[in-house]
Formats: sequence, C-alpha cells, structure tokens
Amino acid sequence: MTVDTVTDQSIAKALLQLEQVDERRFRSTYNQDNFLGMIFGGQPLAQALAAAQRTVPDWPAHSCTGYFLRTGVIADPVDYDVELLRDGRRFAFRRVLATQKGQPIFDMLCSFQAPEPGLEHQFSEPIDRFPDPDSLPNVQQFVEANADRLPSTVLGLHRREFPIELRLIDPESVFFTKPDTAQRDFWFRLRSAEGVDDPRDHAALLAFMSDYWFAGTAASVHVIQTSINRMSFASLNHSLWIHAPARVDEWLLFRTESPLAGGGRGLARGMIYDRNGQQVATAVQEAAMRFMEPPTG
Repeated sequence: MTVDTVTDQSIAKALLQLEQVDERRFRSTYNQDNFLGMIFGGQPLAQALAAAQRTVPDWPAHSCTGYFLRTGVIADPVDYDVELLRDGRRFAFRRVLATQKGQPIFDMLCSFQAPEPGLEHQFSEPIDRFPDPDSLPNVQQFVEANADRLPSTVLGLHRREFPIELRLIDPESVFFTKPDTAQRDFWFRLRSAEGVDDPRDHAALLAFMSDYWFAGTAASVHVIQTSINRMSFASLNHSLWIHAPARVDEWLLFRTESPLAGGGRGLARGMIYDRNGQQVATAVQEAAMRFMEPPTG
C-alpha cells in the first residue's frame, strides 16, 4: 500500500481520513513530512486522537498524552489500534498504539468527557497587547525579506510551505538573538481546515498544530534560529489539555516557554488562546535536544 499525496487545500481532511480496517483498527495513508524525511510529530497526535474519537459517544476530548517511540517513515501507512480502557457515566478512556509494519511508533492515552456545567475561572493577561496577526508577516515572508542575513540552510528550510501558517510576534528576536528567557509567542492556523465542521475534528487538528515550533522554545536561549541546524531535536512525549472548542482555520495565539533544560532534554510548555482571549488548550512537551557539533559563541 502506498501513501497518498494531497494538495495543501485538502491536508486537514486527509489527516482525518482514517480507513477502518478492523473493529478498532484505523489506517492512515497520508503522512505529513517534517521536511527532514520523517513523519511530523503532530500527525500521530492528531490521528491517534481522531481514531479514539471513533470509539466514543459524541463527547469531546479533554486530554491526551503520547510517547514517541520510533521515527515514523514517510513511505508507509500508519495503523492505529484503539483499546477501550473504561467507559464511565461522564468520562471515557482510551489507549491508542500507532504502528508501521507492525513496529510501534507512538503510544497515547486520552480521555473524553460528556459536557457538563462546572466552576469556571481563567487567570491570564489580556492578549490584546499582542499585534494582530494580519499585521505580521508569516515566516516565509520574513525569511524572504531577510534573505541577505540568513544562511542558505535556513533559507532552504523556511522557504518550504508547511500546512500550518505561522506568524511570529517578534521574528527579529527569534531569528537573530538569544533572549534572556526561553519564551516565544506566535499566531498560527491551519487554513485547510476551513471546510471541516465537526468540533471534535478541530480538536484533533489542534493536536496536530500543538507540536509545531514548540520544542525549539527550549533551545532559544542556547542557539539562535540561524544556527538551529546545528542541533538535533527528537520529541519524547507530548501532553495536551483541551479546555474549550476552537476552530483551527482561524488564528490562535500560542504562548510558549521553557522553564528548564538539562540532561540532553528540554521541556516546553504553552497556552493556546483564541482571538477573544479564551484559553482553549494547554500543552507540554519534552524533547531530546543535542548539538550535532560543538557550539560556538
């Protein structure tokens, strides 16, 4: 079986199009390249959540935690086997194992909740202090405008179109400086999800997006973006808590930070807001983070 090739306009639907090949086994024949010859980590996050959702009543997902076990291969389909752990009155729990040719590549635990009222609060600074996304260049536009300041390796990497459009709040500092604290804020969206209507599908696609430009926050105080090719990153685990529905074809603000790094690992955490300032999700990721050559400067 071959892996499908799709246009940018249909990527969101391709990610969600899982073929049911057994009672609780679902197969994806579309793989999203991370441009390094491997499957982008957000793909198994999204597809494992979407597969689990197929086995649950119409309850939204509220949390998931996944471990990246092996590098995903672009050329082979991915199978997702869903294990029913518990169905309660309000919560349902699932385990999803993703495999390629029988080898496990990703393992996830996730939970779904029947909607119910409850206590509410949100403590966060207003997001209206951030520039409007429509006033900012996307990464490709910024790279083109600063091509004379960037090495060819960085130009080649960031000139490639990725399904997720990203607009950095302060691209100058991201590409050309080492900040005092490991923080990075950006707007992002998945425009190909415009034709997707089910809020549960948007939750799965939010998981896909939550892996984008996330782990690199942990390296931001150690190496500038123009030298990021000297480092290797490998996501180890990723957790996502979904607090409210959000449309991913609309701009979302991802505020990321890294409280610490050590032992060859870096930790990143982030909060995702819609344009009204509602926090719709929280993410935490740990990644292996190493220099491929001795750092200079």
